[in-house]
Amino acid sequence: MNGVKWLFFDLGDTLVDESPPFEDSIRQLVQASRSLGYAFGEDELRIELLRAYEELHIQPMREALGRLVPKEDDRLAVRSGMKYRKEMEKPFPNALPVVRELAERCRLGVIANQSLGTAERLEQYGLLPYFQVICSSAELGVAKPDPRIFKQALADAGCLPEEAAMIGDRIDNDIVPAKQLGMKAVWIRQGFARNQRVPGPPEGPDAVITRLEELLDLF
Repeated sequence: MNGVKWLFFDLGDTLVDESPPFEDSIRQLVQASRSLGYAFGEDELRIELLRAYEELHIQPMREALGRLVPKEDDRLAVRSGMKYRKEMEKPFPNALPVVRELAERCRLGVIANQSLGTAERLEQYGLLPYFQVICSSAELGVAKPDPRIFKQALADAGCLPEEAAMIGDRIDNDIVPAKQLGMKAVWIRQGFARNQRVPGPPEGPDAVITRLEELLDLF
C-alpha cells in the first residue's frame, strides 16, 4: 500500500450495516409472494440472494426474486408493495473509531451507490467530518461499477489512481473497477457479497479483510 494518500470507502456493508433492512425486505417479499400463492420461505430467498451475489448480478435482489417468482406480473406486484427501510441502516460499531484513526493518516472519501441524502446520513452517523470527498450515485447520476463515478472521485480529490485505495464489500462493484483504473483495492468480506469469487491479477484485491480494524494494519 506504499504511496496511498487517499482511501475511498463504499458504505453499504462496508461502513454501514445493511443487514436489518435487508432482512426486513426479505420478510416483506416472502409475505407478498405468499399472498399470490407462492410457498417459498425466507431461507430459500436468502439462499437465492447469496447465489445472485456470488454470480455477480448487478441487481441481486431482483435476480433472486425472479428465480422464485417466474411470472413477470407477479414479480411486479410483489415489488410494488415493498419498501426498503433505509432508516434501519446503522454504522457498524467499529466504523467510527476506525475512520477517525485512518483520517489521521490519509485523506478519506466515499464512492457509493446510495439514495439521495448520503452526506446527511453520514452526519447523523458522526462520520461526515472525516470525509473530504463524497461521490454518491444518486447525486451524480452514475452508479458503480461505471468507472465514471471512480474518475469523478479521483478528480474531486486531485489524486492519481495509484495514490488511492478503494475499500468495499463487492468484488464486482468496488474491487474490479478500482483495479481497472489503477487504484489499490481492499475487499472486506461482509454481507451477502462475502462469498463472491476473487479474480486473479490484475483485477483481484490487494488485500482481503473480515473486520474494519484490519485496515489500521494496512494503512
